[in-house]
Amino acid sequence: MAKLDDAVRGDPMISEALTKIAKERGWSDELTRRVAEARVPLSSLYSWTWVGLSPEQTAAQLGWYDRMTSGDLRGRDATYADNEEFSAMWSDSHEEIAGWEIIVERGPDAFAQFKLQQNVQIPILLRGPEIVACCAFSRRKVLIDGRPFSVQYGQALRVRRAYRRLGYGDQVRRLAMPPGLSRPSVGQYDIMRSQNFAVVNWWQKYSPQFFENTPTREGSVPGLPISVSQFPAVARADDDRAIRPVRREDLAACAALINRTHTGMDLFRPYSSEFLEDVLDEGFWGDRPKPTGNPQMDWWKSVYGWTDYFVLEEAGRIRACGGLWDRGRDMREQWRRIGGDEHRSIAIACVLDFGYDDGAEECMARLLRWMIGRAHELGRDYLAIPIEHLPKLVAAMEKSRPEPDTRALRWGLKEPPIKRPYTDLRYW
Repeated sequence: MAKLDDAVRGDPMISEALTKIAKERGWSDELTRRVAEARVPLSSLYSWTWVGLSPEQTAAQLGWYDRMTSGDLRGRDATYADNEEFSAMWSDSHEEIAGWEIIVERGPDAFAQFKLQQNVQIPILLRGPEIVACCAFSRRKVLIDGRPFSVQYGQALRVRRAYRRLGYGDQVRRLAMPPGLSRPSVGQYDIMRSQNFAVVNWWQKYSPQFFENTPTREGSVPGLPISVSQFPAVARADDDRAIRPVRREDLAACAALINRTHTGMDLFRPYSSEFLEDVLDEGFWGDRPKPTGNPQMDWWKSVYGWTDYFVLEEAGRIRACGGLWDRGRDMREQWRRIGGDEHRSIAIACVLDFGYDDGAEECMARLLRWMIGRAHELGRDYLAIPIEHLPKLVAAMEKSRPEPDTRALRWGLKEPPIKRPYTDLRYW
C-alpha cells in the first residue's frame, strides 16, 4: 500500500483505517486510492453520508465531494447573510400537489420560522452566489409513549427548478453534520403534504428504507394523518374584556394549563414557567438589541414574543392562554393551477403554546375567536390551530367554519411508535 501511504502523507493510522474500510465495503484498489487522494475525512467515511453505499455509489459520491471541495459547488450551513438569496431560492422552488403548483415564499425574514425552532441546522448548496438547494433539521426533546427522547425533525428540502432531477436534493441532505458535532437524536420524523407523491418517489429512489415502519393509506402519501384546523379570518364583532396580554407572574399558571391540555400526546414537551419565559424572551437574557432604524443593520426582529401572548382571566383565575404567531408576515403560499389561470395566495396566523382549564372549552373558544379577529386585523386569511385531539373544543369552534389541512407524519423507528402526535405549528 505504498502509493496509498503517499496519498495520505504516510500516516500509518489513516492508511490502516482506510484499508479496513475499503475491505469491508468492497472497494477496488483504484477507488481506494481516489478516496485517499481526495482526503475524505475518516469521520465522514464513518458517517451516514458514506456508510451503506455500494462501490458504484461511493464513486458517484466521491464525484460530488470533488465538486464541493475543488469544483463548482460549495456546501455549508446557511447564515443570516444568506437571507435574500435563501428567499429567492424558495420563490424558485415549487411543489406539485394534485394539479396545483405551490410556492412557499419566505420573506422579508426568510429564516423567521426556523428562529422559533430548537437546535436548527440549515445546510445549503451553492453554485457561485446562487443557492441551488437546501434542507433543514431541528433537534428536539419530546415525549413518546410517555418517555423522553431526543428526536430530529426533517424539513424544508428544496431544489431550484433548473437543478432538479440531478441529485442536488440528495447531496444537500448529506451535508448535515454527523451526530458527534451536533446534538444527538434517536430518530427522525417528517411531515409531508398528503398528496405530495413526487417527494415519496424521490425518497424511494435515494433512500428506499425511508418509509419502513410507516403506515400506508390509499390515495395519500405514507404516514400517520395529522390535521390542523384553519379558521377563516373575520372581523371581531366586539372585544372580550377578559382577554389581556400575559404578564411574567402568569407563566406558572399558563405552563400548567398547557400541560393539562396536551399531556399524553406524543412529540409534546412538558412546559415549565422557565421554558415558556425563554420562549417569549426569544432566547434573550437581559436587554435586547435596540433598533437602529436601518433595516440592513437591524439583523434581529421579533418573530413571536411577549406582545403576541394572551390570557383569558375570570374572577382572578386564568382559564385559557395562547400565543399568536403572525406566520404570514414572513411566509405565504402561492397556489397556481397547473395548465390554468386559477391562483390563490394564502397567508395565515398560527396559535402556539395554548392551553385551558378543565371544563373551560368555551373560554378557550372565546380566546380563539378573539385571535381570529386579530388575524383579520393583520391581513391574514386564516387562523390555524391543532385541536383535532380535543373534541369538546372542536365542537365549541364549529360555528367558526374550520377548514382542515391534513398532512402525513413519517416516523423513522418501529419502537417506540408515535400514535397520538401533538402538532406544534413551529414545525409545520
